[in-house]
Parts: sequence; C-alpha cells; structure tokens
Amino acid sequence: MRGLSRRFLEDLNSGLLAPIRDRVKADHSLCLEIREEKVNVYYRGGNLLRLMRNRHGYLAFFDKKYAQGEGPLSSSSLPAGQLLSDHEVNAWLGAIPELKNAMDLYFGNHPKEEREAQQLIVRDNNFGKTSRATDYYICDIEYANQQGRFDFVAVRWPSSGATRKRQSGHRLVLAEVKFGDGAVSGKAGLHSHINDINAFLGTSTNLQSLKDEMVLVFNQKRALGLVNCGRALKGFSDEPPILLLVLVNHDPDSSKLRETLASLPPSPHAEMYVASGCFMGYGLFDQGVFRLDDALARFETSI
Repeated sequence: MRGLSRRFLEDLNSGLLAPIRDRVKADHSLCLEIREEKVNVYYRGGNLLRLMRNRHGYLAFFDKKYAQGEGPLSSSSLPAGQLLSDHEVNAWLGAIPELKNAMDLYFGNHPKEEREAQQLIVRDNNFGKTSRATDYYICDIEYANQQGRFDFVAVRWPSSGATRKRQSGHRLVLAEVKFGDGAVSGKAGLHSHINDINAFLGTSTNLQSLKDEMVLVFNQKRALGLVNCGRALKGFSDEPPILLLVLVNHDPDSSKLRETLASLPPSPHAEMYVASGCFMGYGLFDQGVFRLDDALARFETSI
C-alpha cells in the first residue's frame, strides 16, 4: 500500500530530506510521487531520484541508464547513495543540474512524451497557477497493480464554492493517457487498458482499498505542500469511478481515433469519459470532460 511512515513524512517536511522537498516545490519541472515507504522524483516523465528508507537512514538512487549519454555525468561520479547527513543531501541537490542534463540527452534519443504529458497534467492540476480553478486533483501517477498500470488516479473535486468546501463524497477517477493516434490501438492501446481497469474494479475489495490508499496519498502530498488544496480529502463517493481517456495531440484529419472509440469494449465498472483541452494546456475542467457518447457527437468532425 502506497504511503509514508510518520518518520519519513516528518523528514521530508522538516528534517533531513526537507531540502529535497523544497527543491521540488520551487522547481516545477520536478514532480514528487509517493510510493510504499519511498518517493520518486520525476523529471520529464523519468525517475530522476528515488529515496527509500533503510535501517541506517535513507538511500538515494539515480537510474544509471540516463548516465550513458554524451554528457560528463557517469555512474561513478554520482553522489553517495547513503543519506546520513546534510552533506549527502546537499550533494544530491548540487547534482540535479547534471542529472537533468543527462536525462535531456537520453530523452533526445528515447523520448517519453506520454510520461512527460502525465507530469504536466500533475503540475497544472495540483500546484500550478490554475490548480485552484481546475476540477480535478491528481492523487498518483503510474499506479501499478495486479492488472497492469493506471496512468494516473485522481479525485474529481469541482472548484465551485460549496463543492470545493466538501471534504468527502467526491468521485474517483482512473485515467489512461495516450500521446498521438499511433498509441490508441494495438497491444497497449485503449482496448487493453479498459479491460484491465474493469478487471481490477471487478473485485470490490480492490476498489475500496484503492480509495483508502488514495485518501492517504493525497493527504500526505498535501501535507508536503505538493497539492494546492485548502482541505484534506476524507473520502470518495459511492458512484462508479470515471474512466478518463486523456488523448494528447490527436490529429483531426485521422479517422483512427473515431474507429477506436467506436469499437471500445464495454466498461461495466467505470463510466467512460474523454478529456479535451480548455484552449491550450493540461488543466482538467468539467466543461472540457465529456461522456464518451457526448464526445463522439460533439467532436464528430474532428475525431
């Protein structure tokens, strides 16, 4: 179950790891996500830094595959993995520009556009300038489970005054992000993910466990200042979850998306919606989120 111990949370808030949390808050190209007694700091959709507890304190990891580019960074020049003092923490903070440079060079040849879009969605809805105006908060990204992986898990929390003040009764959202029309079909296309999500939700205990987990994760991220919400989340509604299709950079001249959407499998455990942009950007507003049938009708000439 995802979540941090009290000690880990305190160290991120005001202890040994607080400078890393502060860097993430100040640098909106970074995104901190909570795992089971560990955190991942993402950059452009890749894992720049993983922090996890051990019996001595904390361990820091940087994925060595990113250190194989043309830049000066090599795996042997990384700071010490064991974090015991401010010195080691500051060494990792000082290395962030080089880590970013290595990842930039890597992504030039191995782009992760879909993952990068996920991170921008988190920024715009959780802590960017528009986050208090949007109608969704992102609880988690890359949620791995026995049926596969959900691109992000969110809470629909409308920004209207009375509803925004309510701390419970909000709807759970499971989202699938696809970048470009080439990603909507095939082995890892929308059909597969819709089946995976419904297989997961078909077990009632999975749904309740996920809701409990996301309440914990949301509130811990809020306590760390990573979600710009004035209130804690106390619980989700009993409504079926929203299965949100986030289709980035669709080509209006292509018929592939319409053919795919028209042939989707049934979704008995979640109601399918499609997200569209409110002008440019990644903010999720209710006015731009449509039931699947409504989206097919509304965008008939561009899907």
